[in-house]
Amino acid sequence: SKISLTELKRLVYLAEPEKKILAVAGGLLLVSSSVTLSVPFLWGKVIDVFTSPELSQALPLSLPGVAGLLTGFFLIGAGANTLRVIIMRIAGQRVVQRIRKSAFNAIIKSDITWHDLRGAGLSNGRGGTGDLISRLGSDSYIVGDSITRDLADGTRALITSVAGVSMMFYISTKLTLVMLTVVPPTAIGAVFFGRYLKKLSKLTQEGLGEMTNFAEERLTQVKTVHSFNSVSIEQKTFSNKVDEIFELARKEAFASGFGFTGNLTVIALLTYGGTLVGRGEISVGDLSSLMLYTAYVGSSLVGLSSWFATIMKALGASSRVFELLDARPSSVVLGEGRVLSTTAPLKEITFKGVHFNYPARPTAEILKGLELKIQPGTSLAIAGSSGSGKSTIAQLLLRFYDPKSGEIMYGEDNIKSFTPESWRSNFGLVPQEPALLSGTIASNITYGISSPVSHSTLEKCALLANALDFINALPKKFDTEIGPKGMQLSGGQRQRLAIARALIRQPKFLILDEATSALDTASENEVNLAIQSVMNERSLTSVIIAHRLSTLKTADRIIFVDDGKILESGTYAELSKEGTGFNAMVKSQLL
Repeated sequence: SKISLTELKRLVYLAEPEKKILAVAGGLLLVSSSVTLSVPFLWGKVIDVFTSPELSQALPLSLPGVAGLLTGFFLIGAGANTLRVIIMRIAGQRVVQRIRKSAFNAIIKSDITWHDLRGAGLSNGRGGTGDLISRLGSDSYIVGDSITRDLADGTRALITSVAGVSMMFYISTKLTLVMLTVVPPTAIGAVFFGRYLKKLSKLTQEGLGEMTNFAEERLTQVKTVHSFNSVSIEQKTFSNKVDEIFELARKEAFASGFGFTGNLTVIALLTYGGTLVGRGEISVGDLSSLMLYTAYVGSSLVGLSSWFATIMKALGASSRVFELLDARPSSVVLGEGRVLSTTAPLKEITFKGVHFNYPARPTAEILKGLELKIQPGTSLAIAGSSGSGKSTIAQLLLRFYDPKSGEIMYGEDNIKSFTPESWRSNFGLVPQEPALLSGTIASNITYGISSPVSHSTLEKCALLANALDFINALPKKFDTEIGPKGMQLSGGQRQRLAIARALIRQPKFLILDEATSALDTASENEVNLAIQSVMNERSLTSVIIAHRLSTLKTADRIIFVDDGKILESGTYAELSKEGTGFNAMVKSQLL
């Protein structure tokens, strides 16, 4: 099909950087194939020499001498083939290396909208993190292998088939024509067989992606699974997914094991060949050569059908890999716009009639004509019920998304006019879930900082975040490994590390998105102390998204958001008066 041809061209293009080394491998392939194809002809002549008295007297050869010559000939071919295999394997791994790097770069550069649409199954690709990992892993390997090792094996099989048939015609046209009567059905069957295997392969790879995604999600939420006594449920669900993959793999195994050349060719050749020997039209050596060539051609035809099936399988995997390589940001494009200096003076941020809905939920409008001004050097708290749009404001501030309509201005400039990277460099974010990474405390605090950070700077930021005491109490201090997602630390400790990570960037704007909502009272007090020390130490524009009173009270101004709009705005004292929506929310929390 047109799509398969396009994918095949792209597969060949992926191997282009290896063309020199592949050319060397091609030369070695010709040497090894030439040796292999010469053996049946030479062996047939040897048989004729030793079975014919006239030839034996004319050519005084000993059997050990002939065997030695043939062995040396074989060793040349074997050496060339060994070098070819090594070269092709290395080239294949280089291709896999490039595919994985390019695919990961495309994924990580794609904007949040692209990831949201994939997770919701609303884009060309489907599946979550597990599916992406599967594509980076097994799919990339299949593609890389197919355009190096498998391609070489297919070329070898093709050369052997064509040259073998040519030699058979040279020895006996009649006998060769008998053998070729089974070739057309073989070729037709191989085409349909390959298409079927391609479909099976793609379904298998998609199933593996779904299984990986399911396992990754459940294993990262293992506490939730146990707390709801869902172990047996998840075991059964995972087992069903594995069984589905097994059924597909079983069909693929049966299909892969099915050959299109059988014993019919051998039987036909032996029967008719014996007749020709009896008539004196060919010699015993010729028949022996023909039988060896038939074995070569037969195995090569099987190899060709398997190669065709492998290419179809690779095309199935390649379509999944190419979806990643073709990944493009949906709206927010890194590097697009002009650079905003981190040393420029603070300006006012203004939301002008902002409407917004998440791309994965296009019918659910979150912000409905939002009008908001954030004065430089002040702290703004955003309060409201769940789903009112509080966190959405923070995500728009960070340009994870762009408004559906309306504008977000920084002074006189639309924030879309700046590169996302330079705009975000002015922000420090402390999310509800701090999202720490495997590594040390120091590597997590300095995450995203390209220049070296002094130990004194680390300590200063940790002190401001009220984290220095617990860090110094650890045996390895800043070099302590915190485990995946920082699970070796308590919730309060992780949150204070997140504050230190935000501060070390020396941001102009600090966003605290429900930074204390998941903490107990003691941890909340520690984090609030850290936040207050930051406010006192640095002149930042801060946006605090919270529902706890202890956090809201620290802000210069509070806005109360409901149903995507600002209903009330003022100080804590002003909004705490009887009859306000904010006051009603506070009272409901105190009940």
